[in-house]
Amino acid sequence: MPVNLPPQYHEKEAELKTAKTLEEKISILEELLAIMPKHKSSEKLQALLRTKIAKYRKELEKKPQVGKKQTAPVIVKEGAGQVILCGPPNSGKSTLLSVLTKARPEIADYPFTTKIPTPGMMRYKDINIQLVDTPSLSSQFSENWLGDILRKADALIFLFDLSSDSLIEDMDDSLRTLERFRIKEEGGFVFTRRILWAGNKIDNPSSEDIKEIFKELYGDKIQNNFIEISAKEGTNLEILPEMIFKLLDIIRVYTKIPGKPPDTENPYTLKKGSPVIDLAEIIHKDIAKNFKYARLWRNGDDKIAIAGRDYKLEDGDIVEIHI
Repeated sequence: MPVNLPPQYHEKEAELKTAKTLEEKISILEELLAIMPKHKSSEKLQALLRTKIAKYRKELEKKPQVGKKQTAPVIVKEGAGQVILCGPPNSGKSTLLSVLTKARPEIADYPFTTKIPTPGMMRYKDINIQLVDTPSLSSQFSENWLGDILRKADALIFLFDLSSDSLIEDMDDSLRTLERFRIKEEGGFVFTRRILWAGNKIDNPSSEDIKEIFKELYGDKIQNNFIEISAKEGTNLEILPEMIFKLLDIIRVYTKIPGKPPDTENPYTLKKGSPVIDLAEIIHKDIAKNFKYARLWRNGDDKIAIAGRDYKLEDGDIVEIHI
């Protein structure tokens, strides 16, 4: 059986011939290993690539270090919350980001296209939520800075390819990587971040059979936070922003100055269950310090509530603070 290497492999292989440093050669070899199809006919080639990587790494260890330090990428949080797109290779994270935001990440049909995090802003009603595309989760290739970005996020979308024959193996590898990053409890199915599980590429006919196998293994564990989508065809994307908003566990609260109409275009966002005094603190510390009471209008209720500092806010509340 022929190996049938994709065009991207040969393009990357040509780069190897012009690579000057050991670091460049190792990086290109690792990409070749990721791009090439994994089957019996490619086993010898896989072994050859791994041998070369090991050889270059040994040579690199012998070289004197000049103290050059790689700078880890930093994504500044913006909007009402930061949600990281993560998951196995080729799951469609970049496509989903480009559909939900105005960001234009590099998109290709081979794994590990994304090398650095790419942020974009998703509009949900009258607020912006930051989505960030990240390199694929891989026990072999994921760098430690990716774990730092995931740990600092408000929530994660774990995107996976429901049409992939290697889905279960890819899931296992990605989950092991989350364990290494201290996002997942070792040996259990408990996570330190809120996660929305999104099965992509349901437009592919093969997804039906693979989905059944996936649900047998993971269905009970993720059923309350699971959505099936097609980023390419737009299937179920109209309900995804609402699910992301709920995933963040936040509320939108509007303010009103006494004697003036409420500002219904620029809400404040707070954690669900926040009291009125938290809103006052966000507006200005002096308002919180001199707080007396608030008048509050709630969606679907004609009555005006008189709210104290510990009154629990809900999504859509209009608040007029008196000092």
